[in-house]
Amino acid sequence: MTTEDAVAFAHTGSHLEVPETVTSHLRARVLDTLATVTAGYRLPTADIVRTYATHRFAGADDATLLDGTGTGVSLEAATLANATAANALDIDDGHREVKGHPAAVVVPAALAAAEAADATVGRFLDAVLVGYELAVRAGLAIHATDDVYTGTGSWGAVGAAAAVGRLRGNTSETLAHALGTAEYHAPRTPITRGVEQPGMTKDGIGWGAYAGTVAALLAERGFTGSGTVFDESSVDVTDSLGDQFHVTEGYLKPYPCCRWAHPGVAAAIDLRERAAIDPDTIERVQVETFVEATTLDTHVPDSAEAAEYSYPYPVAVALARGRFTPTDLDAAERSDPAVRSLADRIDIAVDESLDERFPTECLARVTVETTDGTYQSDVTRPPGARERPLTQGERIEKASRLLRPTVDETAVESIRETLRAPDRPVRALLAPWSEES
Repeated sequence: MTTEDAVAFAHTGSHLEVPETVTSHLRARVLDTLATVTAGYRLPTADIVRTYATHRFAGADDATLLDGTGTGVSLEAATLANATAANALDIDDGHREVKGHPAAVVVPAALAAAEAADATVGRFLDAVLVGYELAVRAGLAIHATDDVYTGTGSWGAVGAAAAVGRLRGNTSETLAHALGTAEYHAPRTPITRGVEQPGMTKDGIGWGAYAGTVAALLAERGFTGSGTVFDESSVDVTDSLGDQFHVTEGYLKPYPCCRWAHPGVAAAIDLRERAAIDPDTIERVQVETFVEATTLDTHVPDSAEAAEYSYPYPVAVALARGRFTPTDLDAAERSDPAVRSLADRIDIAVDESLDERFPTECLARVTVETTDGTYQSDVTRPPGARERPLTQGERIEKASRLLRPTVDETAVESIRETLRAPDRPVRALLAPWSEES
């Protein structure tokens, strides 16, 4: 695969010319991302970036912020703010092999560009498709050629540039420079550091989307790139455009925390219910999992981001409350003495057999020792995985929960109907977020 191949796919890929299963997954990821963006604006991370974007990019009205205010800003400002919000709760879609969140980068960029261009829903979906597929392939290639494991923003920028360039009608030469500039200017995002020292930086998704969007705008003005990783890489996983669709192979997240912790959270919730465990009787908990997950070792998170990048905290909440939801990221919930005490009794250990199956599979086993006995879960894969997909009802329930109270309860069906109407204007998709809604 070369840059030329990537550009050709960016120009021709269409959601109308792929199997219906691909289009169904595509629409599901768009709905999920719109919901995660909306809910993400309730966190300080997104609020800070929104304030910056509205103040520093004032005067333009190209695209809408999905915060329910109906605020219009420039194309790049909307991309930056909405993409940051998409990842704020860490409940956005992901892809196992590339170890990141393609939709959170691509969908906000494509949506802003589609609105600015008065595009149809169909053109928007085409842009998301090509952006998603190229983002994942860029990530796989970068991981194969770089010694540092980098987060989504570092490779998602390529997908954002492809989506924006497609919607803006870039020529092949312009789009090639856009992809090259996006990759070159993308944030480095050393995500291992971000896991070990959680901050609002996270996966660099907002800045990756911004870099990709601006790369497309610069390329239109004659700014040149220096090729892409596709020209350097001999990794065969990139040589599948039009045959393999990564959008069908990702996962949707039920819990607002790092995906690495999801199997342990799911196992804890199931074990609590199945064994009728009284949280007050728990003496010790051991989670056996893969190596990378053991880096999520914050026991007492001092911020929402630290809670998202913790393993003991969400497992403690799951055992204490039988859930882990966005509300559990709030300061008041994090300061609950019972949960903090329980988190201190949770150990995370490596199981070699589970480690060998990562990243293709994300697995854990939980053992709970109580005053009444010891209980152990099965090896658990998290809900939302391709082997354990969320049902349509679960996907809709998640979206509805995240969208409220910013938009009304009819919004989910309105969005779903519009996504199935390719000839409708993309502005119809945005109607629930207008000031009049």
